[in-house]
Amino acid sequence: MVDPGQAFGTGAHATTRLCLELLLELAADERPRGPLLDVGTGSGVLAIAAARLGFAPILALDHERESVEAARENAIVNDAEIEVRRFDLRSESLPWPGDGGAPPRETVVMANLLLPLLLELSRTMKHAPEHLIASGLLRAQVDEVVEAFGARLGLRERARRESGEWAATWLVAGG
Repeated sequence: MVDPGQAFGTGAHATTRLCLELLLELAADERPRGPLLDVGTGSGVLAIAAARLGFAPILALDHERESVEAARENAIVNDAEIEVRRFDLRSESLPWPGDGGAPPRETVVMANLLLPLLLELSRTMKHAPEHLIASGLLRAQVDEVVEAFGARLGLRERARRESGEWAATWLVAGG
């Protein structure tokens, strides 16, 4: 159960469902499951799902105080071990789960954000994660995000999901 409070996200929006589909596919392919960073966590639904799938440690970030509070409360209600922090993508360096300064090789990043914030993330992310699931995008915007993360961090598209006018992409490190 996820109560969004005043935060964004109950899991019903197409972009969240698309992220969940890609996360389930990733979880089916990857064992053991490692650290996960949820940028723009909203109510925490994606981070909670990741915890239930066995990813750990999980760090969930959001700019809105209400979202941070809702994500913390939802993690408790769902017995999910998640660290939740307030974070401003435009003015702070991206922290990583376990925060050794750089992501462990197997880190997964989930980013269900609007196009301008995803492009900002592509410019400011200092290290490429092994997997990045990005959504919050209209179908016509996905190629721009794929190109931005590819040019800057060497990520390439592994899968894409679409629902109506919305889309999500799963990017992976390496050639």
